[in-house]
Amino acid sequence: MKLKYFAVILLSVCLVVVGCSNDKKETNSNQKENTLHVAAAASLTDVTKDLETAFKKKHSDVDITFNYGGSGSLRQQIEKGAPVDVFMSANTKDVQALKDKKKADNTYDYARNQLVLIGEQGTDLKSVKDLKDGQKLAIGEVNSVPAGKYAEGYLKDNGLYSSVKDHLVFAKDVRQVLNYVEKGNAQLGFVYKTDLYKNKTKNDKVKEIESVKLKQPIVYEAGTTSDNKTAKAWIEFLKSDEAKQILKDYQFEA
Repeated sequence: MKLKYFAVILLSVCLVVVGCSNDKKETNSNQKENTLHVAAAASLTDVTKDLETAFKKKHSDVDITFNYGGSGSLRQQIEKGAPVDVFMSANTKDVQALKDKKKADNTYDYARNQLVLIGEQGTDLKSVKDLKDGQKLAIGEVNSVPAGKYAEGYLKDNGLYSSVKDHLVFAKDVRQVLNYVEKGNAQLGFVYKTDLYKNKTKNDKVKEIESVKLKQPIVYEAGTTSDNKTAKAWIEFLKSDEAKQILKDYQFEA
């Protein structure tokens, strides 16, 4: 009788423990779905704020955090296990590299951009050919910043690289390139057309000298990098007319 009584109590305890464990798992799962970690190219710093606002109209309970940087650096972080749900790259190469390693899914080309040469507002320089001794040309780090890779390709394809290589200074992302030119640390720089605008207002500290013609268009690609259901919802949102209009408002082609 005592043995039977003890068995009943033990069974009851087990059921309570299992129930608590299931409740905890469900809570953790809900917390995961309600938090979205987005790794985004530095050139998306401004536009993502409006994208977030629009997304939350239908997902008000979701907490979104952004980590900005060069697309190559962000890809490396994801490869090393950084907790990221969505990767918004400024190229297709880095997203495809993750996809090849089965670390990205639900990929989507969500925008296009243009590379432009910029200078200080009052500069008389009209080309990288006009750079004088001691003057600098800023570009993004070639191995981690797509804009830097695009700039290098343009310079080499047009036979300009050897004449400007001694003028080059490298930046961690396009925003740093812009900062170098704004503050006079570099006389010229290659950035995206969208970087000339801050909160939809054109930057009055620098000016566009020329739009660069590349062999291939600059395509921005995104993909999910976790099984978070909200991550897929974000990708679907990028396909919407509302998201496309927001991107256009910030000078992207969408």
